[in-house]
Amino acid sequence: MWEKFKGLVLTLKPDTVYYLSEPHPLKRPPLGLRLTFYHGGDMYVFTDFADGGVLRKTGIHVASSNNRIRAEIREADIRDFLSSELGEVKLVSLPPFMY
Repeated sequence: MWEKFKGLVLTLKPDTVYYLSEPHPLKRPPLGLRLTFYHGGDMYVFTDFADGGVLRKTGIHVASSNNRIRAEIREADIRDFLSSELGEVKLVSLPPFMY
């Protein structure tokens, strides 16, 4: 799925790709990554989730504490990965959603 999303970004050339680190309670550690971009009237979304020390689909490193309950994806790791894979697209980090 990552290759398909990447191909869409490279083909459609959106101005901006938005990314958000978010909880994914069914995985260990309970963390995920959501990428979104818009083209015309369509929205494209890619989700990834932690599988041990990496995100399963992209391979981005996940740093977790010793108890594996709290985890984080470093912003620099996300930006480095996306920049190397997607080229010159503008990357914007979204704040967590509040309900």
